Amino acid sequence: MIPMVHRILVFCGRPFAARIRIAYLFSFLKSVCQNAPIFTAVWLIRHLMDGSAEVATCCLSASMLLLFLALGAIFQNLSDRFQSATGYEVFAEKRKAFAAHLRQLPMGYFTADNLGRISAILSADMVFIEENSMNIVADVVSDSFAQLVLTAFLFFLHPLLGLTALVTELIAVCMASLMNRESMRNSQARQQSIEDLTGAVIEYAEGLAVAKSFCLTGESAARLRQSFTQSREANLTFERQHTPWERGLQILYAAGTAAMLAVAVWLNRQGSLDASGFLGLLLFLLNIFSPIKHLFQLDSRLTIMENCLDRLEAVFAEKTLPAGGSAVLPEKAEYELAFDHVSFSYGDDTVLHDISFRAAPGQVIALVGESGSGKTTVANLLARFWDVPQGAVMMRGVNVKDLPMKTLMAQISMVFQKVYLFEDTIFNNIIMGYPEASYEQVVDAAKKARCYDFIMRLPYGFDTVIGEGGASLSGGEAQRISIARCILKDAPIIVLDEATASVDADNEVYIQQAISELCQNKTVLVIAHRLNTVRGADQILVLDRGQIIEQGSHRVLMDKKGMYAHMVELQEQMGGWSKEVRA
Repeated sequence: MIPMVHRILVFCGRPFAARIRIAYLFSFLKSVCQNAPIFTAVWLIRHLMDGSAEVATCCLSASMLLLFLALGAIFQNLSDRFQSATGYEVFAEKRKAFAAHLRQLPMGYFTADNLGRISAILSADMVFIEENSMNIVADVVSDSFAQLVLTAFLFFLHPLLGLTALVTELIAVCMASLMNRESMRNSQARQQSIEDLTGAVIEYAEGLAVAKSFCLTGESAARLRQSFTQSREANLTFERQHTPWERGLQILYAAGTAAMLAVAVWLNRQGSLDASGFLGLLLFLLNIFSPIKHLFQLDSRLTIMENCLDRLEAVFAEKTLPAGGSAVLPEKAEYELAFDHVSFSYGDDTVLHDISFRAAPGQVIALVGESGSGKTTVANLLARFWDVPQGAVMMRGVNVKDLPMKTLMAQISMVFQKVYLFEDTIFNNIIMGYPEASYEQVVDAAKKARCYDFIMRLPYGFDTVIGEGGASLSGGEAQRISIARCILKDAPIIVLDEATASVDADNEVYIQQAISELCQNKTVLVIAHRLNTVRGADQILVLDRGQIIEQGSHRVLMDKKGMYAHMVELQEQMGGWSKEVRA
């Protein structure tokens, strides 16, 4: 248990660990004051039995008891002041550090399984450690000191009494060590079941609409029901495996107490322990092992906490993207962005092979190709959601790895197919792009994004709070707010990832108008499946299985009669070539 306390202190870091160590002193003094009445009682009994007790002796004993009671309360208060609130302060900082760490992880980390793990850490592991760590540290320290004080007093009464207590305590420590190993194995399964259950709940909630549409709400909950069952079994197994050890320790404490009484009786008959010492021992005989008993009752919570710390520290140990260098980005260059022989893999799955292209300032570069050809990966690498292992992604001649992350992201605005808005006012969702903007600038951006009119029809206008993820708005309305955010940011490079793919015809017109406002005099990287939206692009890159197989303007690619021309022909046959809109 002491190593676990040390681990908690290391985890807390400075200056919190220093405050907890100061609390140790007051915990020790509190333990002395809690056990001092026993010493006072033994002292008073001796005076009573040898007939030397007087009124002054009794008054002194009463004063000492009151003094120890008052000092115990004072030391408890001081210990709490240094320690009790520390857990909440520590985890206020740890949550901030956790969020900062997540921001620095590559996007590939955020798979469905890892999202379940993150949710479990935030909702279960951190809460458990926060609510229990400081109490456990305080109890471990206080119980350890209390048991030491009691054992020392037994040695003072008679060495054989102290030795009997010490042997019992050493056997208890050995048993508790074995119990801890068993509990640690079971707590890992228990915490894993919590993680699996969290992931199953998230999956079920996100897929509920689809399941309802196919009348499969019962079938789709199969994994959820299985996770609940596994969680129940993991918790019951934990308790079943832990209880025998608890029972064994209780038997040991009872045997140790009986042995203590037998030794005291024998010593008294031998004349080695006087009547006052014998009576004093009887006063607290049943509480001799109370501190160590309470100490080892913390074992289950300690093992769960250790497993929680393991999982939390495992996420902190995940390799982050380097913070970036200190290179200065030129204001102008011949090329705004460039990919120089870039190859990239997700694990063992290579998705880009030797990609090279350049975009001059103000050019529109379109990425087209079948799903899974690597289009979105190209856009994500530009924003440095991942680092490329081969080749280089350049911005105005500077490798994006060498730019400070803040500088890089200030140059890019991204409009995604799937929009995410925060549960906040519309004004605050738009102003994220430029926190220093005035109200007039936000209104102007909303007008350019063609969302001002519908915002003003809402109950509170720009002060209307929208649901998490933009749930209270239609897809087209949420998309236009995200475009207003980008217009306000006014970054020189725009990335459009299927921005109109999932909206109705009326909203598409507004979104295309908003995108036209957004992209004026900007360098644009647009990803599209509907080829009529990109026929006016300066360059069209046709990707197939992670390679650029064709490159050129719409007219040049049509004359080649290759894959691009074939894709255009198919969309014409499907009626998808009705409009010409320059991205």
